[in-house]
Amino acid sequence: MKKMQKPEFHFPPILKKLKRGGPAVTLPKDAGLIIAYTGIGKDSKVIELGSGTGFMTVQLANIAKEVVSYEKRDEFFELAKDNAKKAGLTNVEFRHRDVFEGIDEKDGAWDLVFCDVPGAEKTVEMAHKALKKEGFLAAHCLHAEQAKALHMAAEQVFGEVFTIEGIVREYEAREKGFRPKHFGLSHTAYLVFARK
Repeated sequence: MKKMQKPEFHFPPILKKLKRGGPAVTLPKDAGLIIAYTGIGKDSKVIELGSGTGFMTVQLANIAKEVVSYEKRDEFFELAKDNAKKAGLTNVEFRHRDVFEGIDEKDGAWDLVFCDVPGAEKTVEMAHKALKKEGFLAAHCLHAEQAKALHMAAEQVFGEVFTIEGIVREYEAREKGFRPKHFGLSHTAYLVFARK
């Protein structure tokens, strides 16, 4: 029996420097959709709820002006900080706190609140207060139930709400055919977006 191969994530050099471990990482295929749909760029201010490994923190801070990232777990807090340092980023501020105890940013001046925590539906009100007009709450939800709960909660507060997923299929090129690989990476997360 042929052993199943792990999919190749095709990490860019900035992510290859980082240490993995613990929580699932937000892969480039999902990060790209979040960045593209929210339109963040070099002048954007971003709040991250749940640093995890810091992979998404790095992807956000690599293009945004400023990122503030919250993480409650000691080991993830340290891992995310170390990964941001390995990436050479100086525009990230880490806060060691449970987001459900509240965030400092309530000024309506932020472009994106990115959420990757269980119970994301409980972050809707705080995200809405933090965001400027036309700003986005975007979330990486591992389970359909979590995505549904967030989507429905966001509809009560935000103007435009939608949920998508990104499926990527890699191809193999052989002398006798060009076709999808037998093994790969398809579903990783549901992505919920809410625009103020």
